[in-house]
Amino acid sequence: MNSAVKVSLIMPYRGREAHLKTQVAWWQQQSHQLLNAFEVLLIEVSETPSDWILSAVHQTNFRYIHCPCEGTFHKTKALNLGLSMAYGNYVVPYDVDLIPVGDTLRRQLWVAEESRRLLITGYRLMCDRQTITLDQIPAVIEQSSTAPEDQPTALWKHLTRHEKFGVVPFFRRDRLVEIGGWDEHFVGWGAEDQDLIERYLQTGYMLCRCPELLYLHLFHGRDPDWSESQLVEQNRRYYYTKVSSDS
Repeated sequence: MNSAVKVSLIMPYRGREAHLKTQVAWWQQQSHQLLNAFEVLLIEVSETPSDWILSAVHQTNFRYIHCPCEGTFHKTKALNLGLSMAYGNYVVPYDVDLIPVGDTLRRQLWVAEESRRLLITGYRLMCDRQTITLDQIPAVIEQSSTAPEDQPTALWKHLTRHEKFGVVPFFRRDRLVEIGGWDEHFVGWGAEDQDLIERYLQTGYMLCRCPELLYLHLFHGRDPDWSESQLVEQNRRYYYTKVSSDS
């Protein structure tokens, strides 16, 4: 076990080559201090492994794991696999299309370590590009838009119905194991992150979203076998069934 690692970022992946190459390029330009404190568990959820990935992540802080999966992208299964293999005290679900702005990751770790009873999350801005370089980030921020979770309808639920969501939550690994990790009944896109945050917060934790912790969300279209409307609706129904049962 690598005792230097403080944070394990779990990155489920399938078929987003441009995003992954952008992600790897971002990490290759970071300081040794950040690389030593953070590991990226790249979980490829596919029928067969992509041979090019191993050479792409060579000599980085990435660990590549293949999760055999045909058909619908089973993100929660990949996240639980990553949780079982994580070294860090903090375990973080991390999308391949998210790029940290500036010193966000280091600052988020500092806030999490200083606030052990808070679940620290950030914000994201939506980018209209599929790939960017570090020098393009300031200009891209000026052209970006607010994320769906900060639109009026979603924000209203957040403030009045106690539905909880936040970008890149820094979960304590021991607490995450205690509540059983992700619910694998969520298959495909939607609601699994909200469900986990709300279960995590049930015993004396509070959610803290920090605008100083900012991520750019790179553009992508709808993914086959993941974000079709019927899968989204199925996950939302399951989420609200759980909420009603708990109430």
